[in-house]
Amino acid sequence: MKRKLYDSLVDLRLTVSKVLGFTQEIQQITPITTMDGLGFAQDTSHKPLDVIELPPKEGPTSPNPLFKPKIDLAPLETRYFDIADEGGNRKLAYSISGNINAEKILLCLPGLLETKESFTVLHAHFLRFEDCKVVSVDFPGRGDSESIALSQNYTMSLYLSDIKSLIKMLLINHSSSPQFTILGTSMGGVLAMYLTQSLGKRISEIILNDIALTVNWTALYSLYKSMKNEVGFKEVKQLAKDLRVDERAFADVQLPGHFDLSYKADVWGMNFHEAMEGYKGKVALIYGADSKICTRQRVRSAKTAIPGLITLEIEDAGHPVPFTPQVCEFIQLQMRLK
Repeated sequence: MKRKLYDSLVDLRLTVSKVLGFTQEIQQITPITTMDGLGFAQDTSHKPLDVIELPPKEGPTSPNPLFKPKIDLAPLETRYFDIADEGGNRKLAYSISGNINAEKILLCLPGLLETKESFTVLHAHFLRFEDCKVVSVDFPGRGDSESIALSQNYTMSLYLSDIKSLIKMLLINHSSSPQFTILGTSMGGVLAMYLTQSLGKRISEIILNDIALTVNWTALYSLYKSMKNEVGFKEVKQLAKDLRVDERAFADVQLPGHFDLSYKADVWGMNFHEAMEGYKGKVALIYGADSKICTRQRVRSAKTAIPGLITLEIEDAGHPVPFTPQVCEFIQLQMRLK
């Protein structure tokens, strides 16, 4: 009887071992007839049982997709970066959110009189993705960035220099080699084109918001006229306060010297084709169906100049295109985020 009970226990232990995946041999258990009622010697030393270690598995194992390591996603936060130039030291403000160590960076450049707040919706949309972070910037004299010195003028070359310095700082403080997607609205899109000249290898793609390779003179005239009309209804000080823009910046953007980057002019307008020469990355263009700046004619010309240009037309939209869910998902698709 005791022998049968012993054999049953051994069989049970073997079965449990197989179910748990143990491959170690079960040591023989010797029946004792002089101890407890079950016929097994009791352990009087009170030593802990030996821990059974699982043997290493052979070959590489793929991680279980259901158990991804948790990544802390930083909420929207405003930070400051010190700029030193001929006018002295000033602070450039930028907002950042998402996975701070992500290799994919969406850098957002605002329009002529916009601030980084115009990208708040984008920051919120991309917080759901673990493999990217979003950075939006205030150009000097806008939003939370400090104004330039009185001896300086607000110019495109100044903005371009500031953005290059910001990108350099982001690269230095990054543990890996990230790739940038540059999203530029209007003037920010023009700056994105010029960034490809010096940072082409770092920029995987640029996404233009309602700005193509040519801006018609008539469109620029209409833009400046609309700005003056607004001033007609409001004093400059109040308008600048509402837009969170330095009064001097509001005046300087209407001067011919504001655009001091190289470009080709013809009877139609300003052409930025040279800024894109040699760039091998992807280019996408979002434009409004009712836009006076980025017309369908200008979109067709851009498609001719840029093979593989990806476009998205937004119905009932003017200049610039708002960041609706459709637009956010389009940008997400270009960045290959899932």
